[in-house]
Amino acid sequence: MKEVKVKAGEALNGLGKMLKETMDKNLQDPKIYKQIEKLKASVVIKEGTSGVAITLHFKQGEIEIQNDAIDKPNAYQEAGFENMAYISSGQLSPTMALLTGKVKAKGNLLILTKIAPLMVLKG
Repeated sequence: MKEVKVKAGEALNGLGKMLKETMDKNLQDPKIYKQIEKLKASVVIKEGTSGVAITLHFKQGEIEIQNDAIDKPNAYQEAGFENMAYISSGQLSPTMALLTGKVKAKGNLLILTKIAPLMVLKG
């Protein structure tokens, strides 16, 4: 069973717990796993209002999550809590959120596109 590993010695913040739960469920879908299987990157996801952030490390099929943002991620995404909830619940597509300015993104946008299906809870 594939799952997101929590960095040793850390208890995840609320954002990390929410994303880990969604990603663990989505990793069971072979199509979604295949999209990130060979990915080697780090991604920071930040909740804009509170400043709470997590970093995801993708290492060729393995995913590790940790609290806080690292200094030089390959990609960066920031949104308010409400928009993050809409995206993770599937009510707002990540692409539409980006195009309408509800999500700010920097760095390698292709990476964010590849991991988007991993972040959306499947009904």
